[in-house]
Amino acid sequence: MDSRPRYRAFISYSHQDRKAAEWLHRALETYRAPRRLATAGGQVSTRRLTPIFRDRDDLSASPDLGGVIRDALDRSDALIVLCSPAAASSRWVDQEAAYFLKDHGLGQIICVISQATPKGTPLAELLPPALRAALPTGVEPLAVDPRRDADGPRLARLKIAARLLDVSLDQLVQRDARRGMQVMAAFTALALVVALAMGAMTVATLKSRQIARDQRDETEALVAYMLGDLREQLEPVGRLDVLDGVGARVLAYYGKARTDRLDDRALAQRAKAQTLLGTIREQRGDLAGARDAFSQAAVTTHELALRAPDNGERIYDEAQNVYWLAYMQWRQGDTAGAERGFKRYGELAQTLVRLDPDRADWRLEAAYARSNLGTLLLEQGRAEEALVTFRAALAAFEAERARAPNDQDRLVDAVDAHAWVADSLVKLGRPREAYAEREGAANLLAQASAKTASDKPLAARSLAAQLALARLELDLGRTAHGAARSTQALNGLRALVSLDPTNARWREYLLIGQLDAVDFAAWSGRLAQARSARAEAVAILADLRTGDEAKSWRADLDGRLEMQAVTLARLDGDLMRERSLALALLGRLDRTPVSRETAAERAALYGAAHLAAGRPAATISALSPRRGSLPSTSLDILARAYQAQGRSDQAQAIVTSLRKQGYAHPGFLAFWRESPPDGATVQGGLT
Repeated sequence: MDSRPRYRAFISYSHQDRKAAEWLHRALETYRAPRRLATAGGQVSTRRLTPIFRDRDDLSASPDLGGVIRDALDRSDALIVLCSPAAASSRWVDQEAAYFLKDHGLGQIICVISQATPKGTPLAELLPPALRAALPTGVEPLAVDPRRDADGPRLARLKIAARLLDVSLDQLVQRDARRGMQVMAAFTALALVVALAMGAMTVATLKSRQIARDQRDETEALVAYMLGDLREQLEPVGRLDVLDGVGARVLAYYGKARTDRLDDRALAQRAKAQTLLGTIREQRGDLAGARDAFSQAAVTTHELALRAPDNGERIYDEAQNVYWLAYMQWRQGDTAGAERGFKRYGELAQTLVRLDPDRADWRLEAAYARSNLGTLLLEQGRAEEALVTFRAALAAFEAERARAPNDQDRLVDAVDAHAWVADSLVKLGRPREAYAEREGAANLLAQASAKTASDKPLAARSLAAQLALARLELDLGRTAHGAARSTQALNGLRALVSLDPTNARWREYLLIGQLDAVDFAAWSGRLAQARSARAEAVAILADLRTGDEAKSWRADLDGRLEMQAVTLARLDGDLMRERSLALALLGRLDRTPVSRETAAERAALYGAAHLAAGRPAATISALSPRRGSLPSTSLDILARAYQAQGRSDQAQAIVTSLRKQGYAHPGFLAFWRESPPDGATVQGGLT
């Protein structure tokens, strides 16, 4: 009986990848799996991954390297090939792979990409020739990628462990996360105590400056762990309480030292803790506390950037805190401060691009800065300025998409930019141009969704884009075409919601599509169908209201539903009911708190409801201050109010402008055909 031990795996690598091999060897041999894992065959898996064979350690005293290697390969359950350009050209790695393949299948080989491998290198260029030759034509093996922008070290170790233990990765990840959470609170407390104790020991007992420096470095490393890896583990599971404690203890630690005595590394750590506290407070709704934390972080990162004006990473850190501070000011209604902050964020982003124009993430930072500023300008009613800003962002996003045509994130950036440009054009009463932008975005999403049919979130975005396009077709008088598009998108959303009824975003898309169905039916003369569609929309909205946040009245959903009831009463010829419903809507608007996000929608509802209630002067008061950022529908309402007040010249100017922009909503055409200002004839069509 052979008493020699078997190896769980043999690591084959080029000695140029020695550091990566050492990390891999240590990561696997120190890993201990959770208890009672079930293998694919239903057996209880072992918990250790020892021993792992690595030639530098295990062959140091061998007189016959070739024989020992062959013997180790014979006694190994798996072969781990550390893939890199150096490994692909190493004859030793190639010979080890060829020998292992003689008696083992491809399923017992695990490819791991070396961390030093340049990003974007095809896997085929990293494999030894023997392994490439053993693969079926056109087939590329799955590879574990421990690089930070891929699987990362933690997930990579779990993937390899799952293969060696013969358990499912999902089982291992879940059990590993559960085990981690059970000890996380205790470990965090211990880590904090150790950090403070080490600091106290430094003051109380250390005699040597060098020893004190080493001790401080260890404390700083522990703080770095708390703000880095520990944060990454706690954020996904929503442990804001523990994260809050981490940030507060770190700030308390640094608070004991004078700022002028903190070196750059310590200041950077303190800024990270301040930013951490800010993000936690923002998620908890403490906007004032978040603003204070981001303000302190911005001061610290600004000081660091001044010390090294050519250090892009420091400028990037400052930019992030400037952005967060501006965002908090925006959330609190300080639009002037927010605008200054977003502009400063843009300036810092441009500085990054000047420092290194080849870095895509910094070019994107500048584009995001423009988009953020555009959003603020649009909300302030400065639609022309917003349009210029969004178009600049769109040009940047399209350039990045051209550089990486297969990157879905770049596609989403471009689509969002097209949508913002379209929204700006809608606010400027230019529906024809808005339609062109929406059509471009919808086509991009439809093409991407067709290529990846399994990506349901992308499919939902595509269907929502089709709904937005259909609404513009109604405004342009293309009622039949828009109705068909809307119905098709609505059916697609129903199918998605049936797959996952818990997805609130998809159900909201479905509700918006159902509201659109009411409008298409009403303006096509099918009033009974419109009433039925509206009843279904009411039911969907009631079903959507499951959480505290969902219970709040929303102008774009509840308000639109109530205004549709007003419109249906008017189309039915029931003017008393129209007025009664309009007054009820006005009462609801007066009772509902005003929020920054819904100011524009509320103004539009006020204007329409006042007109339906027979108060054209109030309509003019509600809408005329926003004249420069009203959509075509609201401009039409304003024109009708002017007409009712006998101000035909102002009504005529709006109507003429809307027609030039292609606005041809059925309601617009019907009203002005019957009530042309100064007896002028208003014709249909898109000219």
